[in-house]
Amino acid sequence: MVKLSEFLSDESKKDLILGQVKVGDVFRMHLGKEEKVVGKDTSDDGRNKYFIIIGFDVDGSAIGLVLIDTKINPYLPQVRKDLHYKLSPDNYKFLNGKSRYVDCSDLKEISSTKFVSLFSGDKAKGHINDDDLKLIRDAIVSYEDAEPKLLKKFGLIRTR
Repeated sequence: MVKLSEFLSDESKKDLILGQVKVGDVFRMHLGKEEKVVGKDTSDDGRNKYFIIIGFDVDGSAIGLVLIDTKINPYLPQVRKDLHYKLSPDNYKFLNGKSRYVDCSDLKEISSTKFVSLFSGDKAKGHINDDDLKLIRDAIVSYEDAEPKLLKKFGLIRTR
C-alpha cells in the first residue's frame, strides 16, 4: 500500500506535522543531549520523556517545551522544587491514574527538524487544559534564573 507521505517532500511533511502541533499539546518522545536530557545510565543517549509544547520561535525552526516528571528530584534546590506544577490524573488520561509534575524551572528547546523526525501519531498523548497551561506558563516566567532570551524566543514574554 502506498503512503501519502511518500508523495510529500521533507519540507511539506514538516509543514504538515508542525501545522497540527499546538501550544499545550503533550508528547512522549526520546529526547537526548541536544535537548539536555540525560539517560538514567551513563551509556544511554537520552530517554523517553513526556513533555508539553510551550511555544514556537518566530521562524518555526525551534519548539519550546517543559518536561513532565514522575516525581520531583529531591536533589534540586528548593526554589526549583517549588516550580514543579502538579498534574492531576483526574484531568488527564495519559497520566494513567498517577499524579505527575511539570518542571517549570527548566524551559528546553528542540529543533523543529528533530521533532518532526521523532514524530508519529502515537507520540501525541493529550493536551493540557487552558487553566493548567496558564499556570504552567506563568511559573516558567516567574523562575528567577529563566533565560529572558529563551522566554522571549517562545513568546512567553515580550519586550518593547
